[in-house]
Amino acid sequence: MSSSHRMKVLIGIPPKQVNEIMEEYHLNMLETKKGLVFEGELEDLRAASNHFVDYLLPPGPTESEIQEAVDKYDVQLKQTEMGPTLQGTMYNINEAILYIIDVLEKRIDEEL
Repeated sequence: MSSSHRMKVLIGIPPKQVNEIMEEYHLNMLETKKGLVFEGELEDLRAASNHFVDYLLPPGPTESEIQEAVDKYDVQLKQTEMGPTLQGTMYNINEAILYIIDVLEKRIDEEL
């Protein structure tokens, strides 16, 4: 008996790569109250989390904050036509994004 599992879709991944992931790992995409998610078998989601992707960085983090995330989570920073982009596995990019968010939240708290 199989059951369906879910994994968050990283919003900064180009739509073409999201489609490639869905096709390659036989995943569906659903819109939930918390945002877009991939849905599929656990093994497929685990494999998809190691898929190499590009992630467009939003404005806000400083160059040193981004470099810390790059060094800590084994992702690469590339300049593209769209702007600064992290490249790496979805898992590592997600960890780097969470790190950057934490740094930004701390900076905001210090400014208040």
